[in-house]
Amino acid sequence: MSAPPGDDMLSRGLRLLTVLADHPAGLGVSAAARAAGLPVSSAHRLLGRLAADRFVAYDEDTRRYALGVRVLELSRAFQRSPAGYSAAAAPMRRLAARTGLPAIAGILDGADVLLVLTVQGTQHLQLRSAEGTRNPWHATSLGKALAVALPEPERERLLAGDLPAVTDRTHTEPEALRAELARVAARGWSEVDEENEIGVRSIAAAVPDPDGNGRPRLAVSLGATVVLTPAEELHAHVPALLDCAEDIAATMR
Repeated sequence: MSAPPGDDMLSRGLRLLTVLADHPAGLGVSAAARAAGLPVSSAHRLLGRLAADRFVAYDEDTRRYALGVRVLELSRAFQRSPAGYSAAAAPMRRLAARTGLPAIAGILDGADVLLVLTVQGTQHLQLRSAEGTRNPWHATSLGKALAVALPEPERERLLAGDLPAVTDRTHTEPEALRAELARVAARGWSEVDEENEIGVRSIAAAVPDPDGNGRPRLAVSLGATVVLTPAEELHAHVPALLDCAEDIAATMR
């Protein structure tokens, strides 16, 4: 197997970590090598080095490699850094305290929304909102709030891409989504109702771009269960949500 140009040891090691991140139960060395596109001998050597530095854990009983504790330490350090959107934490805590609902921040990464920060509300809802979780943009209020702010060619690429039905309520027709995004742009916030998770609804607003170029990097949302929070009650929290987005933008300037 010939290595592609620029395929140095660092990029190979990072590729193995990425593969292991996609397989939480771990992989044997041959499977990891296959998934990363590496010779087994190279993968074995790199995994051994990563294990020695605790970026990878090796289970001698199953003979599988999985992510190690150093990855968690790096993740926590990222969250505390400016690049980890730590500036959003205090406004989101105030929003969660004011509404009782979990506040969730996310960014658009390709066709996915990547959750980067979560703050629990007083209701302690069990939502699929762990930091690092990915969801299809079109099934989430965060994704719709961020897609609205994209330049039209980029937004159209999203609409022309894969639009899977996450639940039976997910909107998957480009024309319907295009019309919905126009409504989001007009009112300044988005919502979904059981489109990404049955029993869960949410509203979201993009954080105004602190650099003034009109392209938000982050959006914040409030999640709620259908059983506990009617849509009208959730909509009543829109002013608090918009205030939070403005507060985050002010702290990021």
